[in-house]
Amino acid sequence: MKKVIYFLTAMLFSCGTETRSQELLIINYLEDASNGVKTDLKIDILDIEMSDVTIADSLSFIETKFQERIAKEEESIESFKSNIKSAKEENKSLDRSNVDNLAKISANKSVIKLYENGLEKALLSLKKNQDQKAVALGKYENQDENVVLVKKGVTNFSFFNPKLDTRQERTETFVFSKDASKVLGIIYKGRLGRKR
Repeated sequence: MKKVIYFLTAMLFSCGTETRSQELLIINYLEDASNGVKTDLKIDILDIEMSDVTIADSLSFIETKFQERIAKEEESIESFKSNIKSAKEENKSLDRSNVDNLAKISANKSVIKLYENGLEKALLSLKKNQDQKAVALGKYENQDENVVLVKKGVTNFSFFNPKLDTRQERTETFVFSKDASKVLGIIYKGRLGRKR
């Protein structure tokens, strides 16, 4: 029975030590300025939820990100094609003996050129996104989807804002190395950034 109690106690302390280590990494990360000056923000970590980011997570993110981009480009392409078609049909239907109609035909031709340029750019952008998606997905080809790439910690913390002379509370997502020994950055607007 004593062995079980010792084991459980050791497990509790080791979990607490790991969490405390991550808390200290976050505090140091937030308080260190890029010029080497450290500011004491009196940070208190209220809650931290650690999770693994695997290759499967990365593949899902890449797939979603590029599907959104590709869908947007395809929608743009269809819009340009539709606008070109309607401008051409309008030109065919106009009577060329009327001066006002000739001006409208000329204006439509200019608009058609603009739409064709837009269509060309949209097609190039679509191709670029498809190529980037293939390259991004290719990085993980033939790899085990359960491999951990990094760890992330959704962290709720309070700090003293010296500019406002008040205590504030925030929730941020921090990205750690695989072994959680270093903070790599903060997720901001879906991207990994240094500091905000």
